[in-house]
This record gives sequence, C-alpha cells and structure tokens, in this order.
Amino acid sequence: MRQSIDLPLLSDILVTHPAPKYDRRLSDKILAAFAHAYEVGERGVAARLRRALEEAEQSAAAAHPQRRSSTAMTQADLLVEFVDARDAYKRATRCDPSDAEELDRTSREMLDAYRRWSDS
Repeated sequence: MRQSIDLPLLSDILVTHPAPKYDRRLSDKILAAFAHAYEVGERGVAARLRRALEEAEQSAAAAHPQRRSSTAMTQADLLVEFVDARDAYKRATRCDPSDAEELDRTSREMLDAYRRWSDS
C-alpha cells in the first residue's frame, strides 16, 4: 500500500510566502546565471546567456527608456575581465619555479579588474 503525500495548495503557499515587494529584473537573473557559467568554465553556456542578457537589456531599454542602459552588460564584461585575470594569476602561481615578475603583474591585473567590477 502506497502512502499518499498531501501537497499544499498553491494559494496556501502564496499566502505563507508572498512574493517580495521588489522582484529582481530578468537581466539581473540572467547576469547571475552568466556569472556562474563563466566562472565554472562553461563558456558555451555563458556565451548563450550573454546573448540572452543583451536581448533582455534591449527589451528593457525599449520598454523603459528612462532606465540606465546596459548596466548588466557592463557588469558582464567586467566580470569576464576579472575571471580571466584571476585565471591568468592562477596559471602564474602554478609555474615551477614561479616567475616573481609574472606573479606581480598578474596579481596587479587581477586586483585592478576586481576593483573595476566591484565598483560598477
């Protein structure tokens, strides 16, 4: 004999957990997925998400011309710069023996890229 599972009604869930007053824009959600895909090395997925982000930004700009344009695209580009600089630094740390000048250069580039990204 199978045990039955009683699922709550959707209306009960919505009353218990109402939607937040501020729901993130679609571009914010796509940007988060893009960032994750790019960071873990899923470059093909990241490229498709970047195209989707661009499309979402264009749609939002057309629907709401008073909003700042391409902020999510700018953040995506800055994130790519940071991740690429971080990966270059990681490669430099794995060299045997380590090249102090290369480590210093890649470290500075990574920190600069991080500052630009975090300030955006």
